[in-house]
Amino acid sequence: MTASEQNHPAERIRDWAESHADEVEEYLLALVEHETPTENPETFDGFFERLADDLEEAGLETERVDGEETGGRLEAWTPDASDADKIQLIVGHADTVWPLGTVDENPPNVDDGTLEGPGSLDMKGGLTQAVFALRALDELSLEPSLPVHLLVSSDEEVGSPESKPRIVELAQRANRVFVLEPASGPEGKIKIARKSVGRFTVTIEGKAAHAGLEPEEGASATQELGNVIHRLHGLTDVDSGVTVNVGEVEAGLRSNVVAPDAKAEVDVRAPTHEAAEEVERKIRSIEAETPGTRLSVEGGFGRPPMEQTPGNRLLWERVQEVGERLGMSLEGTRSGGASDGNDASQHAPTVDGFGAVGDGAHQEFEYVILDALVDRVALLAACLVEEPLPENLEKELQA
Repeated sequence: MTASEQNHPAERIRDWAESHADEVEEYLLALVEHETPTENPETFDGFFERLADDLEEAGLETERVDGEETGGRLEAWTPDASDADKIQLIVGHADTVWPLGTVDENPPNVDDGTLEGPGSLDMKGGLTQAVFALRALDELSLEPSLPVHLLVSSDEEVGSPESKPRIVELAQRANRVFVLEPASGPEGKIKIARKSVGRFTVTIEGKAAHAGLEPEEGASATQELGNVIHRLHGLTDVDSGVTVNVGEVEAGLRSNVVAPDAKAEVDVRAPTHEAAEEVERKIRSIEAETPGTRLSVEGGFGRPPMEQTPGNRLLWERVQEVGERLGMSLEGTRSGGASDGNDASQHAPTVDGFGAVGDGAHQEFEYVILDALVDRVALLAACLVEEPLPENLEKELQA
């Protein structure tokens, strides 16, 4: 056992988290009961006020930043973070996909060690984890190894249009980033890689004509749409991790008119920058084959991939080591979805899916496993006191 392992306060942190299990459950229940749909900015006022009060009690300074079209964001930091060259960043979001009134229709319920309720897993559980991890450090008089900065947004479920620039700005100062998105499945796998996500719109222009009297005078956009769909789906390569899906289409006027226009909305996922560039090139190179039709492509990749860079791999190894000290055997996985971790990882070593464990995100049976949430409180707190990653990662990896 190394000196670092001997001095690591993992056992104290674990004991503290376990002794506060009932409070963790009560806190999560209260957050779930306070609805915060992305499309209702006014709902975040009271929610952020409560989080700010609790974080200030844990010794942090806070600031509420209003949004232009969103509920804005809450930032909290240890007193020494403002002037520090390097920080450790925690990223979470308060918005949910559930419309107002869902809690009345589907009240949260605690049963057999789980808390089921809308937004519980994605990601009121992760916010609960952050508050209690920071409380643990404060009450145990443990100093984080680097100043901590927490950002909680209100627009992640729609791609973080307003919060992304600030997340990137903070990530550029970060030694490491912990993203409190839900873990992968009830097994609690941490997300150590995420795919890039692209959205494309393919528009086809044809020429209308009467389908019975003079069909030869028309040019069918619907016919060309069929060709395009076939070619787009042909770009999927499951082995390489590239997927292309035409999820929504519009075409034509009525059955007796040769279709003058058509449109396809396309979802694209790619595991690496190179794969994203290649599949985008192929999509943009598609040309119309049906005589008389024209084709255009708009859109692109909005989130870069979170790849297994040397920094990301080293941070993941450190997280696993901390987990072992806490008696946890942590597994990692790749996610096909995207989050703020995709953007943060372009600038600092990042682990994602670091939040609550459960299942059913965005589904009616969404739930959190409460014992696992207590474990994740301890894991985050213990990681925050772990020594910083070396500035020269290449040198560290060669040692």
